[in-house]
Amino acid sequence: MRGDILWLLAAITLTANSVTAFSNNSNAIYTWEGGRIEWPCPTTKRLVKAADKYTPRDIIAMACVRSCDKTLCAMPRYRNSIPITLGQIYATKKGCDVKFEPFPCWTEQEENNCNSLQSVIDIVATGNYVWCLDNGILQALRSPIQRCHAKIVVYDAKLGKKMKTINLSRYVTEKSRLQYMQVECTKDGQCFVYVSDAGNNAIIVYDASGGCGYRVVLPKAVHHGCRFRDVLYIFLSYHKTGTKLYFTYLGGRRLFAIRTDHLRGGRGGNIEDIGEKPGSYIYIGGDGATGVFFREEGDSNVHYWDTRQSLKKSNFKLVFKSSEGLYATDVFPDHEINRFLILESDFPGYMEEKAGCGTLHQISLLDGSTC
Repeated sequence: MRGDILWLLAAITLTANSVTAFSNNSNAIYTWEGGRIEWPCPTTKRLVKAADKYTPRDIIAMACVRSCDKTLCAMPRYRNSIPITLGQIYATKKGCDVKFEPFPCWTEQEENNCNSLQSVIDIVATGNYVWCLDNGILQALRSPIQRCHAKIVVYDAKLGKKMKTINLSRYVTEKSRLQYMQVECTKDGQCFVYVSDAGNNAIIVYDASGGCGYRVVLPKAVHHGCRFRDVLYIFLSYHKTGTKLYFTYLGGRRLFAIRTDHLRGGRGGNIEDIGEKPGSYIYIGGDGATGVFFREEGDSNVHYWDTRQSLKKSNFKLVFKSSEGLYATDVFPDHEINRFLILESDFPGYMEEKAGCGTLHQISLLDGSTC
C-alpha cells in the first residue's frame, strides 16, 4: 500500500482516450518542497510544533484527486510529525507559495481519535465525493502502530462534509496489508468499493449503498513468482461487455482480471488470465475508460496501455518523460480542463531521509491526453 513499507521499498528500486504526446516540467502547475501548512492562527502552529508534531520534510503527498475546484492530496503518516493526512492545496498564486490546509477541517486530522483520519493511503474522487482509504497505522516507517481500525471515509468535497464512514475491521486480519482502492459507481447510483489486501492475497468488496461487504480470496497463482506478497495493484477498466477489475502483484509474473459483476456476486473463481507481464510495473492510475498508466520498476518515465490490446511492450506508449530525480506516484483526471494530471516526487530521497528541507513534489499536465 502507499502506507506499506514493502511498497515504499519497491518504489525505490525502481472513454477510449487517446494518449499521444509527451509532457515535461514545462507543464507543471504546482511545485513545492515538503509540506508547508496554512495554519488557522499562530497559537495552533506554536502548540503543534511544541508537541513535536510538525516537521515539513517528513510530509510527502502520495496520491491526489481533483473534485469540484479542489486539489486534495493523501499524505500518509509514515512518520510521527505529520499534523494532517488529508490536505487541500492552498496557493496564493498559480504554482507559487504552495501550502496545505486540512480537509475538511482540523478536527478530522486528530491523531489517536478513531472518529478522525489517522493515515490516508489512497484517495479516489467520484464527482463531488472523495473516498479516503485510512489504514489506521501511524509511524509506518519507524515503529508502526495500529492506532485505529482500517476504514473508508467519504466526504462531499463541495460542502466539506463527512457523508459516510465504512468500518473495514470485519474484512481484515492480522495479516492484512491494505494498499489500493477503486470505486465503481453504476448508472443507477450504486457505488462499490474494491480494496487490495496483499497480506491475505485478497480483494475486499463493499457495497456502499447496501452497507455490506466481504473478502474475496484470490487463487495462489496470482502471487506465483513473488518472493513475498509485496504490492497488490488493482485498477478498473470499462469495457462494452462489462467493467473489469485488473490485479497483479509487483513481483507477480502475470496480470489477471475479473468482471466486477462476478466479483460483486462473490464468484471469485471467474478470473481471466490476461498473460505474462513483459516486465515489473508500478501502476499509477486508470484513464476512466479501458486504459491504465504505469511505469517500469526503477524507471521514472510513464507509459500507457489500452487493455483492449494484447499485453506486450509494442502496445505500450510512452506518454510522460519525468523530470530528473522525480518519480510519478499518481495520475488523476481534472474534468474541468479535460486533461489528466500527474503527481511526482523525489520519493527515494524521502525514503533515505535525504530530502533536506523537504521532498520535492510536482503536479503537471499530462499533455495530449483527454478524459
